[in-house]
Amino acid sequence: MGTSDRRSFADVLESLCAETTATGGKARFSNEQLAASIGVTRAFISLLRKGERDPTVNTVLALAAVFDVHPAYFVGGRRDRAPNSLPSRTFAEKLDTLFRLVHPAGKPEFSPDAIASSIRKRGADLGDESWTMSRNTIADLRNGNIPNPKLRYVLMLAGAFEADPAYFFDEDLARRVDSQLDLHRVMAELKIEVVALRAVEQSVEVRNTILRTLVKALNPGVEVEAAFERTLAAASPVEAPTNEPDNHPGEVAP
Repeated sequence: MGTSDRRSFADVLESLCAETTATGGKARFSNEQLAASIGVTRAFISLLRKGERDPTVNTVLALAAVFDVHPAYFVGGRRDRAPNSLPSRTFAEKLDTLFRLVHPAGKPEFSPDAIASSIRKRGADLGDESWTMSRNTIADLRNGNIPNPKLRYVLMLAGAFEADPAYFFDEDLARRVDSQLDLHRVMAELKIEVVALRAVEQSVEVRNTILRTLVKALNPGVEVEAAFERTLAAASPVEAPTNEPDNHPGEVAP
């Protein structure tokens, strides 16, 4: 789903505010009630609903909790708050993962300058001169120096890495994407062509057998095979941890 096809944050928020209670047909929250629930002003909620203020990640998390929807819902993702799908890693950790795993095979990571250039190009395509971010801001976001980024930054970086913005909010989606990216990285390092797997896409067991055979034939070293086995394990379903704490969005700042 492209940026132009995705509902805006303001549209999603407005639709949630317009939903009524099961009895009485009244709106679930007034602006005053919603503001009090997340610790901001009524005026700030009004600006968010009009699309005149950019929320931060913490604001998105807080609003999602109040409306009992998934935070990814605000960027075109799932609505249900499924177990183990709420964010458990920081924005910086996920951004760092994209830097490490999303780059051409055999090439170094993209630099902050390269990502900034990609964002500017996207802004030009959109006709939006404000769609820009400095290399220093990108570096600070990756290093965790900006722990509560604006949603606009999230969308910019997702576009630069050709990722679904929901990646930064949906932990279940992020785990699956990370496993696929890691598998592709290992395959590229081992010079295994994806075309060799097309005939067996329907069978995971057969695919893994072929991959193991290719690994042993091309790189008989124990370390390479062990790395591949770890990748296969990472791609397997993750057992739900016990006593996982609920997500706490922390302080919400306008």
